[in-house]
Amino acid sequence: MHTHRLLVFAVLLTLATPLISQAQSNKPYGGHFGLKVGANFNRISISGTTANIPKQRLDFTLGGMYRYRINKFVAQPEVLLSMKGATFQAEVAGGNRSTTKIAYPYVSVPLLLGYIPTEGLTIQAGPEFSYALTAGQSGGPGAKTDVGAVLGIHYDFLDMADKFSLHLRYIYGFNNVSPEAGANYYNRVLQAAIVYNLYPKQKK
Repeated sequence: MHTHRLLVFAVLLTLATPLISQAQSNKPYGGHFGLKVGANFNRISISGTTANIPKQRLDFTLGGMYRYRINKFVAQPEVLLSMKGATFQAEVAGGNRSTTKIAYPYVSVPLLLGYIPTEGLTIQAGPEFSYALTAGQSGGPGAKTDVGAVLGIHYDFLDMADKFSLHLRYIYGFNNVSPEAGANYYNRVLQAAIVYNLYPKQKK
């Protein structure tokens, strides 16, 4: 079910490869903060019995990060407001289908570790802990928390755009967030975001 998302991620990484090979970094060792805004391409993976047919939904994510580098290794915690969910279709009388759009707002905290194989590119992985702001409410998820696994890349732009970075990642949710008794829902997210890096001023 998720093969198409993995293919998209692989294509994006392949397209970035020519840029990565030319990348150079003038970023200092140590730590800095960053502001992040981007898009979530959401889908709910369903198992069990339900009339709902999940479709992809576009939502947003925004927040901040702290990135600390030691040689080729990076620790990167983040705090994000991240919208997840899906668009559901269900068959109704007459052979037609009804469409329902659901959005689950989460406060998400990814705790990522990264490795820098070449300057400008970081391969990252780690857990993401999310708290649902609308759990238990009408239209909200059936669970307050969701734990996911994150795999992605951090790419630093060059030249005049060198204060900006690109995040591409896939988030695989493990918790059942279904409000239905007979079905299990799992968040699946392909995320693309731009980061504005707040680098510390260089000492003269």
